[in-house]
Amino acid sequence: MPTKHEIRDALLGFYDGRGEVMSRSAANKLADKIKRQRFVTPEFVKVISHGDPTGEQAVNNILRSLGINIHTGTHHA
Repeated sequence: MPTKHEIRDALLGFYDGRGEVMSRSAANKLADKIKRQRFVTPEFVKVISHGDPTGEQAVNNILRSLGINIHTGTHHA
């Protein structure tokens, strides 16, 4: 299971790879939420750290379906 910091770093790399900015604070918050959901696997980290527009859209769709704002890392009930 990846650590929170590994998830955070993968998220930061994911956004950087897309030419977008995510603050370290937002990445930490989102990493916490992802870690608590317990759906993270090493494969998940590979997916979000790989530059793949179709896969990136899929990850964003999953995060949105969990009520997580992909830009701020905040959860919407």
